[in-house]
Amino acid sequence: MLLVIRKQSEAAAMTRWGVRIARAQEDEEVLHILWVGGGAEQKDAGDLTWEVWGAELLEKEPAWKCIEDALSDCGTMEIHLCKVATRSRHLTVLSVERELAPSLLLVGRHDSARDGSMTGRLARELLDEVQSAILVLRLGNLDNEEQPSPKILVPSAGGRHSRLGMRLASRMAGKDAIALNVEPDTDALSLEVGYETLRRSIRRAGIDPEDIQPKVVLAHNIFDAISREIQSGEYGLLLIGATDAGTLRRKLFGTVPERLMKGDESMCVGVIRAARPVGHRIRERLERALSLTVPQLSRDERVKLFAEIHGKARWSFDFAVLMILSTAIAGLGLLADSAAVVIGAMLVAPLMTPLLGGGLAVVQGNWPLWKQCQKSVLLGFFSALCIGGLLGLIARSIGMGLTSELLARGEPTPLDLGVAFVSGIAASYCLARPKLSSALAGVAIAAALVPPIATTGISLALGEQDLAKGSALLFGTNVVAIVLGSSLNFFIAGVRGKQATPRLWAQRLVILLALVCAGLFVPLASVLVSKLSRAEPIEHDISGALEKQGGYRVVSVYLTRGKADGGEKQVLIHLEGEGFPTQSIMKQLRRIAVKHYGEDVKVRIQMTLVKEVGNP
Repeated sequence: MLLVIRKQSEAAAMTRWGVRIARAQEDEEVLHILWVGGGAEQKDAGDLTWEVWGAELLEKEPAWKCIEDALSDCGTMEIHLCKVATRSRHLTVLSVERELAPSLLLVGRHDSARDGSMTGRLARELLDEVQSAILVLRLGNLDNEEQPSPKILVPSAGGRHSRLGMRLASRMAGKDAIALNVEPDTDALSLEVGYETLRRSIRRAGIDPEDIQPKVVLAHNIFDAISREIQSGEYGLLLIGATDAGTLRRKLFGTVPERLMKGDESMCVGVIRAARPVGHRIRERLERALSLTVPQLSRDERVKLFAEIHGKARWSFDFAVLMILSTAIAGLGLLADSAAVVIGAMLVAPLMTPLLGGGLAVVQGNWPLWKQCQKSVLLGFFSALCIGGLLGLIARSIGMGLTSELLARGEPTPLDLGVAFVSGIAASYCLARPKLSSALAGVAIAAALVPPIATTGISLALGEQDLAKGSALLFGTNVVAIVLGSSLNFFIAGVRGKQATPRLWAQRLVILLALVCAGLFVPLASVLVSKLSRAEPIEHDISGALEKQGGYRVVSVYLTRGKADGGEKQVLIHLEGEGFPTQSIMKQLRRIAVKHYGEDVKVRIQMTLVKEVGNP
């Protein structure tokens, strides 16, 4: 166990509590007492020298004499002490806690506003950052020499922190420990229900119900119930367990202790938090390893990054105009079968920034930023879909059909998922480092966000449902993968949210996005397998027929409407060769298409002219 003392006025009382708690711990043989004061240099665990309690230590360090009486009840327990002056108290304590890995860290908390010290901040920082179980004790106005009542009141909230508090109270006070459950007074069975709930919590804490006093109070206001219970008995300690750092801080440093700790004879209030889960410790080790191996963003770089994303990810008139223009350019390029025009549309599209903002919001646990970014993405998607649909209606009215650029976006594969994920990493990396911002244009081209939306709108207008589904799937794949990729890069680059910020939604969202990615992999993989094996039905027959003629190669075969749709079917055969096929070859291709898709199929042949140039 590790006891942290910050000033002489609290030393005796904190040591008395430390000895009592340490003796209650199972298999606790050593109590480490660390006295941290202010200094000019930073000290870590490796710089400290621990002394064993005894007469020789008192002669060398007379300052320890103030805790001599408090240590009189330590029995055979070994006491190790260290006094250090350091520039950052909380970093020194964290370093010691990492090295010792104590079963419990005990630190006091006084109102820093009363004496102008920073001791209140130390308790808050340790509460947020230590990995071990921690008990923050607020001594109230009790005299340091006064022995408090042995009775301990533990409100039962049912969580693991409350259960830890009950175990500790039971070991410290035995039958003088009271587990309190406040049950709403809703019906005649409320009292029985309250006792059954409390007994279940006691058993989950690993305590024999006979070793602690259960008590149920019927009330709708928890604070009033606890206040009445405190006034009805002589309690020496109110021990509160909570479920998260925000609740702990409110209960410890908010209005509840202030209202409970009134008067000269007020009781002590402690808040206990169980050790961090293993996953949290693994994450912290990973963060430390990344900070040592990967260049972390400086404060100025983070400020510029946040400001740029907040400004450019917001839905505004400029954002809407760029979205409409980029979709119009992409749609015209798709209909004109011009890859260059489609690339130009990717450079104009503003969708990448809100997706990167979504990744940043996930890492920070920033719910307002997440809502802002997703609003921009959704409104941008629907506006682009409308423009694409309008262009599709125009194309349909003048008899334009599908092009290879449109068809290329109708069959996404796991390769597209990988491209989007890596693009998210690359785009966030470039955005976070201003010197590399010029590379964002290349990343925007690779990500291809607007062309799939335009393809979806055009395909819906042309009645090509399968193509619309494929292009919509491609856009969804890009969105999910870019958010995950950017959040990973921001995490690696050192972007973090405050410990006190509720981030459960962000953790669940990351899990959900990862599951969506895994779910998308199935249809994407099926498309890839279909592409790889597509030669066996129709492409195999076409390739066999063309081999006899020579000079032609099958690039792709695409059916734009399936049999289940009940409408017109069209097979687009894309060939490469030195000239257009002869009439006999086209008839042969027609017979192959009819064999596979029926008499009502239409055949469209697209040629890419290729001329081999030999040596002069």
